[in-house]
Amino acid sequence: MTSQGPVCQAVNLSDGQPCTAIATTWENVFCRFHGKQCHGLYIGYKRRNAKLDALSNNPPPYLRDAQASLANETFEDVRDEKVLREIHDHLYQEYVLLGKVIDARKLHHKHFYPLRMDYGHQAYLDTLSSRRHIVLRALEKLETRTAQVLYEKEKWYNWVREVQQEEEATREKESKKVKLEAAMFKRHWKKMQVRLRAQREKEEKQRQDAYLEAVYRERISASEDDDEMWDPIEDVIDDERSRYVDLIKHFLWMEVLDDVDENEKSAQKSAESPLAAEVENLEISDDKQPKKSKKKPKSKAAKTASAKSKSQSAAYQRTGQDRIMEMIDDDQKPSEKLAEPDKSNIETEAEMRKRLKEGVEKNYDNIQGPILVGTLENPHGTYLKTAPLPDEEIDSLTKEIKEIKLLLFCRLLLSHASLLPAAIRAASVEEFLNDSDIAESDLRDLCLEVEQPSLQDIRDACADLMRGDETEVDDKDGDDSEEEPFEDVILQDFRYGHLQDDDWFIDKMLAQRELLEGSEEEMLARMKKASAKNAKKQQRQQARKMKITVCGKSIWNYSSEHSMSRDGWLQFSVMAKDCDLKQAVQLCRNWDEFSQLNHLASWQYFPASNWLSWNSDRFTRQLHELGFFPYFKDFDAQQYSRHFQVGGRSHGRRQHSIVESRNIVVGHMKRNDSVTRRFLQYCTMRSGEMLLLVRDGKTGKIITAPPKEQLWTIRHKQGLGRASKNEWETVLEVGPAYFQMVDILRQWRLGFEDYYEVWLWDFVPCNDAIPLYNYLATELRKAWRITKPLDMYKHNESFLRGLTRDEETMRVRSIRPGEQVQSLWDDVNDPTNIFLTTDLANKTVLQTSGDGHADASPHTFYNESDAAEDAVLFPDELISPNRKVPFKEISNPITRMETTPATLLNILAEGITKVPHLPGDDNANLDSDDEDNKIVTHWSLPQLWEDAIAMINHHHISSERKRLLRRVGLLSEGSNVIRGGINSFRAAESRLKQADKIMIMERDRANSFIEAFHIADLEPGAPQKYAETCEILKGLLGSHHVDESTDWVWFLVDILDWLGVRTDYDTYNHDAHAPWPHPFITQDMIKAYAHMAVFFPNLEQCKPVTAFFHSEEGAKHKDSLLFQPGERAKTLPDCRTKTSFKYRPKEFWSEWEGVLQRARKEHKYYADIYPMKWSVAIRPIIAKLYLAGVIAPANLQNTPLVVPGFATANTEPHRPGKLDLFFDYADRESACSWPSINSIPGFVDPARWPVFLPSAQAFAAKHSDSGSKCRFAVLRLWSAPHFYPAMVGHWNRRGMSFLDPTARAWEWKFIPKDMFISEWSMYNTMRTRLEHLGKQLELGERVVHRGDVVLVMATSEEELLRYATAVVFAIQTKPWHREIDLWKSFINVDLAFLEGLDPFWLD
Repeated sequence: MTSQGPVCQAVNLSDGQPCTAIATTWENVFCRFHGKQCHGLYIGYKRRNAKLDALSNNPPPYLRDAQASLANETFEDVRDEKVLREIHDHLYQEYVLLGKVIDARKLHHKHFYPLRMDYGHQAYLDTLSSRRHIVLRALEKLETRTAQVLYEKEKWYNWVREVQQEEEATREKESKKVKLEAAMFKRHWKKMQVRLRAQREKEEKQRQDAYLEAVYRERISASEDDDEMWDPIEDVIDDERSRYVDLIKHFLWMEVLDDVDENEKSAQKSAESPLAAEVENLEISDDKQPKKSKKKPKSKAAKTASAKSKSQSAAYQRTGQDRIMEMIDDDQKPSEKLAEPDKSNIETEAEMRKRLKEGVEKNYDNIQGPILVGTLENPHGTYLKTAPLPDEEIDSLTKEIKEIKLLLFCRLLLSHASLLPAAIRAASVEEFLNDSDIAESDLRDLCLEVEQPSLQDIRDACADLMRGDETEVDDKDGDDSEEEPFEDVILQDFRYGHLQDDDWFIDKMLAQRELLEGSEEEMLARMKKASAKNAKKQQRQQARKMKITVCGKSIWNYSSEHSMSRDGWLQFSVMAKDCDLKQAVQLCRNWDEFSQLNHLASWQYFPASNWLSWNSDRFTRQLHELGFFPYFKDFDAQQYSRHFQVGGRSHGRRQHSIVESRNIVVGHMKRNDSVTRRFLQYCTMRSGEMLLLVRDGKTGKIITAPPKEQLWTIRHKQGLGRASKNEWETVLEVGPAYFQMVDILRQWRLGFEDYYEVWLWDFVPCNDAIPLYNYLATELRKAWRITKPLDMYKHNESFLRGLTRDEETMRVRSIRPGEQVQSLWDDVNDPTNIFLTTDLANKTVLQTSGDGHADASPHTFYNESDAAEDAVLFPDELISPNRKVPFKEISNPITRMETTPATLLNILAEGITKVPHLPGDDNANLDSDDEDNKIVTHWSLPQLWEDAIAMINHHHISSERKRLLRRVGLLSEGSNVIRGGINSFRAAESRLKQADKIMIMERDRANSFIEAFHIADLEPGAPQKYAETCEILKGLLGSHHVDESTDWVWFLVDILDWLGVRTDYDTYNHDAHAPWPHPFITQDMIKAYAHMAVFFPNLEQCKPVTAFFHSEEGAKHKDSLLFQPGERAKTLPDCRTKTSFKYRPKEFWSEWEGVLQRARKEHKYYADIYPMKWSVAIRPIIAKLYLAGVIAPANLQNTPLVVPGFATANTEPHRPGKLDLFFDYADRESACSWPSINSIPGFVDPARWPVFLPSAQAFAAKHSDSGSKCRFAVLRLWSAPHFYPAMVGHWNRRGMSFLDPTARAWEWKFIPKDMFISEWSMYNTMRTRLEHLGKQLELGERVVHRGDVVLVMATSEEELLRYATAVVFAIQTKPWHREIDLWKSFINVDLAFLEGLDPFWLD
């Protein structure tokens, strides 16, 4: 062909291939056909430009008179529909003309001058493109305004606007859309070959017509008008538009594009068009292309960095703690959302049918762990491929998916403002696609979205199909988040501020500040505003329940809070076939939907190959079945840990290098769920095996966490010398940085906030992963209250009853209404089933028919002792077992005392709440002592005392009495007024700032201790008796002084003077054994007097008591059993004795020793053979002590090598048949070294203690000659059945730790009565306290003590009151947590009464 002349330089419009015809026109540049085509494009271009100029010169009046440019025009002031239509017609015509001008110029240059670089041409195109973009944006604003004018009365308008605004905010740039368009055609190139063939045939026909027309025109006149010339741009535009429409129909299964014929494939391969090559080589990038630069050889450093990056690429595949350490060093940031799957491979209907009919191979690529095949959930028949679906189900699914695709298309239309009017007008999708008013660019954008809809769009469309026409009822509970009190915010930051997000505390404090600032009117205004906001929110939620008809389809504004049915998820899994379940769970709207989706996937309900890696390994599956969904785990602690140490006897120096690591697992559990609450509570009670941290997914608040020193997961020490002398250095610890890195590594997320984030890691480092998994699975089974293997399925009974499995295909499907088939629940309860229980620790497998195995540990499943313990831990569940309850840390006076400075919070809480309510000046009346403004502080004095000293101050005080008052510190020099208490906020605040911090801490601690002690008093009836005592004393001290006599005040002043104690001490003795000095002497003396005075109603010094019992409040206590010692003495306390384990006979421990011997003989752990009867009896007791705060889970490894004690059960002779809690501290494994008795300074054997009755008889005989009537008081220190009110230091708690029946480690915070020589401990405490007043009390003559009991002897009632008050004062003063048990004391009795007492009362 080259010998015949030059070749045409044009490129075919149809396929982009160079023309091979001979160039005969335009100076031998083009062939006749392309010459005519080029000329037609040029003439058409000129004509359109002229129209464009004319259109620009004649705008509508509104645009002509507008002050703002078109780019800034919003059309907000246009209210006339006719004006809007006029503007729309003008802009739309301009938009179409601009598009044709741009396309024609591009087409002209690309196909006829492809080798010429015309920069002016490109600049002009850029100007036109910018103008077209401005017109397009103006059209969108105009459409929005038009819709507002026309449809603002429609309910759906606001919702549609929200969708459109969201789309505008996330709109892709035009340059990226072009690349996405090219990539789309690349993916569907094969399908587009049908249209390419049609274009080729059309162009060939046009080429022949052009030749015939050229011959004809040569014969006739050649002077025809240019307007009659052929304009090919119209055909090109029509082809482009049809191409998008065809693709959309292909995606919607409305019209199937035929595949390329086989005989054409070879021709296409041999002569691929440049367009195809361009598409194949196209890369999609979001970044701007860099400018070209000269290539330079890589430097050595660059090559090293490149090699390093390649070597580290494998690091991103690791997900353990070593990867986290690298990420923390690199300061990586979490991504906002997970990547979506590849949805480019759109199936045809035939391909989908084939896949469902034949099944697909399962994807086991991401499985980590053993897979158990042959189970009910995973039968052999579905191990390699998914189960095939029957034809009728495939037909039904196909029909539903076609409808879903149309609904999806209609939903996507809502985000396009320019398309919405046409979509509302159209009666069907077909009519909408045939609408000539729709611009090509809009079709392109729509095509891109239809080709790759988001998973959320697919889910919403599936939900639309299943919703029907009825409005859904909003079944979501209201927002349960409440504004936290000021005290809780301070406490949370104090405890867990190091674990919270940086902004949490600031946000909470700002909220508190807003609540507290302003006057009453402002606070009321804020409350009204909040109420109105909530009402408006509810109205908005109701208004959102609406429909809009698009292309003949009714679209609900899908409420994402509602769950989608299992049929909807089935359709979703078929449509999003390449989606992973890890991506699907992100679309769930609540925990119940998420849980059901998990169960459906576990039973292979979905014919999706990628949904198996979610839980196919047996370990993960079991955790999922029990409601724990791990998303991060590292069980390689043994692999990371190492221990290298060189001893001092080697040739080199002593050195060491030790690394310790802990296994860890992180997962989600349902929020505010009773099962979750039980599980988390069980875990907190196993702090010797695993450590727990819980974050609230909704608020981000740390709910519980271990101590700071236990947050580490990897630590090391290395250096020279002994390892024991070196400090551990933390390498990795649980905290904000750890949270962030795990969030980066996780492979799935939840789309809702109704969950707890649960972090569990080993307490013991360098451990195997099996124990942690066993603890986790065991506690989950108990939380679900699973009593036997068959019960593993019980909580899913309603779910399993709705599914059935085809016996031939093994396909699991829903049971249709009225269908009589065997359900999965029937399969589970088949008597021929075999259940295998695997003990990973002992490497044994137990086989049963569904019941418990006789050889299994009693703690493998929920048992009687668990139920007995739960009745104490969760008493609310006895009424309603499945309540919606949040998990909270165990809160009691001890935990509150340990975690917060109580005094400061109490004063702030009481004082600040009064400040906003004060009118006028904020500081007004804060120092007032008015009754309404009084607050109770440590420095407050009882009302009885305040009234009495006010009466004394009102009258004349003699000089002698003033000297007396000054000796005891009640009257300062130069003052004639007795000081009162501190009851105002300002005074308390000032005193608090000046006070000794240790003193305040001990006062707060004492209040907490006393409250906790009586919660832990498990003697039947004891709490009620103590409450009555408190009511009497509080009523007495809080009553107003109505009698003129103040003798009782001077009686107390004389006692203070006699004891040599002052009330105005400014210093505080930090010695724990020193009872004073401290500034609360007055309060303590008044309290001691009140304790004793109630038993001396006939004395002149006790007139306030007489007045109180004659009052309405006191009269109901006048005949209390407390004041009838003879009746009280008849009934012995129904509680265990206080004898410690050392002084109990060996026979007492014989049964327990038998249990330990059997464990050694059978090579079993003691907990596995612990008598269930014992466990049922004592575990509730341990739980009550735990709730009270007197014991706590110990951070000690649960082995007798570390923990010296065991909790056992036994009976005593005085309580036959009543098992109680006792502790064996024999310490057989030498976990702690107890000192020998002879090495204890001042030890006195109980056999050498004074005996009360002979002492009383001797005293009475000695004073019988004087004719006095001796009176006695037996004062017993209050103690609970199982412990004394004496603290155990942190350094000593391990020595009194113990293991319970389930091998949980506990520690005592107070001295247990079973402790080694606990009797002497209390004897010594009482001795040292009484010796401070030994001379005044005539210790040994008038006052003697035996253990924790004191005998006070006197010759008269007044003298007994004096001595007894002094003794009680000495015992109950600093450290303020010891009390006299009035119900077990006998006060103001004679010798005959003592002689008639049971010996128990005097021991």
